Amino acid sequence: MPSSPPFDARQALRFVTGALGGRIAIPLSAIRSRLGPLFEKVSLTIEAESPGLRLEGEAHALGAPIHFAAHIDAEGVRVEGEQRTVRIRLSEVALSTTDDAPGPLADAIRTGMIDTGNPATLIGNVVALPDMVVSAEGQDLVIDLMKAPAIERDEILKAALAAATSYLCVTDIAIEDDALQLRLGLLPGGVKEAALSTARAALIPAVRFLWPEGTKR
Repeated sequence: MPSSPPFDARQALRFVTGALGGRIAIPLSAIRSRLGPLFEKVSLTIEAESPGLRLEGEAHALGAPIHFAAHIDAEGVRVEGEQRTVRIRLSEVALSTTDDAPGPLADAIRTGMIDTGNPATLIGNVVALPDMVVSAEGQDLVIDLMKAPAIERDEILKAALAAATSYLCVTDIAIEDDALQLRLGLLPGGVKEAALSTARAALIPAVRFLWPEGTKR
């Protein structure tokens, strides 16, 4: 298994200082180093293209070399009820291959049969998406962070995270100075949403204690 990048104390200090100021900056170099081991068979480059990212790469699929490129933007986390959703937009998607590449995928790319103008719809139609992807339509993928398996299977953790993020959450995502900038905002869903999330977080442990059999799945 690939080893994790070494701990960088200065980077951690900058992270904490930025968070106290309402902004977290994640260097793109850190993102590249994390993604690299996950895509060993894919040549992938990630570059800043404000306000989002530009991804380009090449991979082999169905026996053909496929070059791909896309621009990616993301909005801040939307706080609503028990959902914490992020909308990711895929645009300027391009696919190409060589003139002599074999296979049905290469033929479809050369003849323009693949609808790159609506990449999210295309992904939703050809790939079994995980539950945390709640919508894939047009250029937009909507991801519910609370449906991540590690969070969804633990009701207490899920309620605690929902309560915490109802008070402080990422309200904007942008690329600046070759870094992913996460801007933090107070009460992103409003006072009422924060109160309801806090009440849910307080009630769930009590319900588990008083009615343990009813919480088993």
